[in-house]
Amino acid sequence: MDEFVAWVLCRAGLNSRSYRVQPLHRRIPACLRALKAPSPLAARILIEHQPHLLATAVSALLIGVTEFFRDPFVFESIRTHVLPELAVRRKGLRVWSVACSSGAELYSMAILLSEAGLLEESFLLGTDCREDAIEQAREGLYDTEELSLLPPALRRAYFTAQAGMFRPVRALRAKTVWKVADVLNGPEQGPWDIILWRNAAIYLNPTAAASVWRDLAPILAPGGILVSGKAERPPADVYCTGMSRCLYHTKEKYR
Repeated sequence: MDEFVAWVLCRAGLNSRSYRVQPLHRRIPACLRALKAPSPLAARILIEHQPHLLATAVSALLIGVTEFFRDPFVFESIRTHVLPELAVRRKGLRVWSVACSSGAELYSMAILLSEAGLLEESFLLGTDCREDAIEQAREGLYDTEELSLLPPALRRAYFTAQAGMFRPVRALRAKTVWKVADVLNGPEQGPWDIILWRNAAIYLNPTAAASVWRDLAPILAPGGILVSGKAERPPADVYCTGMSRCLYHTKEKYR
């Protein structure tokens, strides 16, 4: 692990040994640009003198890429197969977005729940280890590009324009809770009907990623699902079975 990267993560309370080396190493130039520093040493001195810049450095290294209804086939599967099955069991659902970044995927889930008549009694939690990501999610302001996959009818129904940006309507914001937390330190208390853990495992080393899978699978409620990224799969010893692309049920061992 690069010394500068390890120092930044350690200072932020994160375990650098849990992450894959190459993705973080490739982000160093972007981190230096974000800090307007000519070298890692200069960046370190800058952060030491201006501690608030630590959040900028962490976000530049642990880049969070997200958008509303990213990978539309995943959300269509949730809409057409998962939610109808879960609605038979209970009126309100518990949804946790792990490494939620700016919150677009959790708000996407809130829209699906609203369309299905399940939002009012549901609880939605978004967590991320980056403070500025959580601040952005809580603020709830998004640009046009982030809403590019959102059908126009849903944009009109669930967003209001504000100073050239778009904000989810109050009904969505009132049902979402945001928290700074690192899933590598352990899961949020379950059970959860839907856990979104998408495109985060690919940045972790195999041991750390497998550990998170092992933590998440047992806290799924009966009939619940874990949603992964397209390139992510559970390790062999985690008792999950794929119901469709990127969607996993737990097997009876965790019931």
